[in-house]
Amino acid sequence: MVLGSLLLAAQAWGAEVQTNWERNEPQTATAAFRFETIPSPSRTDAATDARWTIASGEADPNGGDLDVLRDGYLPRLADQPDTNFFFAPGTAGGRLVVDLGRVAELDQVNTYSWHPRARGPQVYRLYASDGSAAGFDLRSVGAGDPEPSGWTRIAAIDTRPEQLAPGGQYGVSISAAGGGKLGAYRYLLFDVSRTDDRERFSNTFFSEIDVHDGQEHAAEPRTCEIVFDVSEVPELQAWVDSRLRPICERWYPMIVELLPSEGFTAPRRTTITFKKEMQGVASTSGTRIQCAGRWFQRNLEGEAAGAVVHELVHVVQQYGRTRGGNPNPGWLVEGVADYIRWFLYEPVSQRPRPNPARAHYTDSYRVTAAFLHFVTETHDKDIVRKLNAAMREGRYTPELWTALTGKTIDDLWADMKLCLDEQ
Repeated sequence: MVLGSLLLAAQAWGAEVQTNWERNEPQTATAAFRFETIPSPSRTDAATDARWTIASGEADPNGGDLDVLRDGYLPRLADQPDTNFFFAPGTAGGRLVVDLGRVAELDQVNTYSWHPRARGPQVYRLYASDGSAAGFDLRSVGAGDPEPSGWTRIAAIDTRPEQLAPGGQYGVSISAAGGGKLGAYRYLLFDVSRTDDRERFSNTFFSEIDVHDGQEHAAEPRTCEIVFDVSEVPELQAWVDSRLRPICERWYPMIVELLPSEGFTAPRRTTITFKKEMQGVASTSGTRIQCAGRWFQRNLEGEAAGAVVHELVHVVQQYGRTRGGNPNPGWLVEGVADYIRWFLYEPVSQRPRPNPARAHYTDSYRVTAAFLHFVTETHDKDIVRKLNAAMREGRYTPELWTALTGKTIDDLWADMKLCLDEQ
């Protein structure tokens, strides 16, 4: 844990501003964003229902939109782009404007970031305004010194370590010294700089920005943005709009409910891209799904939608970056995805029936899905949920089957084979 603080010069209206910041080192940082002196991120602060805009700079398309800064939902991992907002690589940074909708007495402004390398620290200047000064114009904040246009400089933040490697999780709190009010403001301007002029990828991964005014603000309902890209295969547009989009928007939150674990928040944004020259069927990396356009064109009336449901499960699973735990068997990862697809999404008539003479539970996909269904029906109705939590947390072992069902996995498979032979 690294801590820092700075008492800034008095503001024009007489208050002194205190800034505190902390750094959780990469090996100790967690999704809880807990610090010794910095409050944890909030879902009910004044920024929750504020209007956010980019006054200058270019957002990185690999990151989340501005909503990730105000929704209270945090990344689970140090390098999870879609849950952070950051400016495009190679750019000097940019400016963000927050409009609270009214003048409010502010207690604190807190900012949070997380990245294993140069995108962890925060470097920005914070300005504020009530909008009443002569010549105040929001359109003029894209460049130049904002102070002549009615903005008050509140703080200058720079959390770059002098000697340590820059990666880690950072929390910054800006408040009035002595526990008073920062001032009465409607607008906030964050003038953000990159952390290393020599490094192309050095724009901070901002995970959350909170503005506290002493009141509780209604948190927006949790939603997921699903972006479809058919630019390479535009002939799929009608099918995506009429069939696939409604299925994804209905099933994604259902999958999230099916696969919970303590402290886990599912990704709030995913992209589904159809590639013209892609081979195979589909694949998922993080929150990005790629689909083989030609295969989908041939299977629109068959397995196309179900294949995407399978990939949505992978988006929710988020096992790929589990660190420090036991490796997850690929056959079980795919089996969970196919279990939700074939035994919950697809019609009963389409459920797979393995050949007991040739199949094995490690065959993955449909065979493992059928095995999971058998164990669900005969031993533990929550087996998939429990296995998912264990894999997500890096604590899966083959012995877990015995702990959950009282039988080894091989004994469970033998029981299933007997049932298949009798059918």
